Amino acid sequence: MFNKLTLFGFLALVLVACSSDAAQTTVNDLPSGDAARGAALFTQAINGTPACETCHNTTTVKNVGPGLEGLGTRAADRVEGESAGDYLYNSITRPSRFLVSGFSNLMYNDYVNQLQPQQIADLIAYLLTL
Repeated sequence: MFNKLTLFGFLALVLVACSSDAAQTTVNDLPSGDAARGAALFTQAINGTPACETCHNTTTVKNVGPGLEGLGTRAADRVEGESAGDYLYNSITRPSRFLVSGFSNLMYNDYVNQLQPQQIADLIAYLLTL
């Protein structure tokens, strides 16, 4: 029989186990990406999502979001302990996790639910070429 303290502890454990950070997928869980498909996806609105190019461009010019030229190189140095692929995956699926200095959290935050894993992998493959 549960007392209140035991029940509270059990509920806290369940909440931690079910939290969004407890069982996150990573870039390693994705299929291999195709940069050419990713380049096409960059310009498309998919399942009601805004196209990446709505806020980002592939030059160094700042738009709503940062310009992405050189991102394939910079991404590996953004967050200590994260590879470029990890950084890009997290930027797409959890955009508020790390914000580039000088930018606010304005990125659409539901790509993780609206894009298929293959589409995310293709976008990452493309972004790594910039």
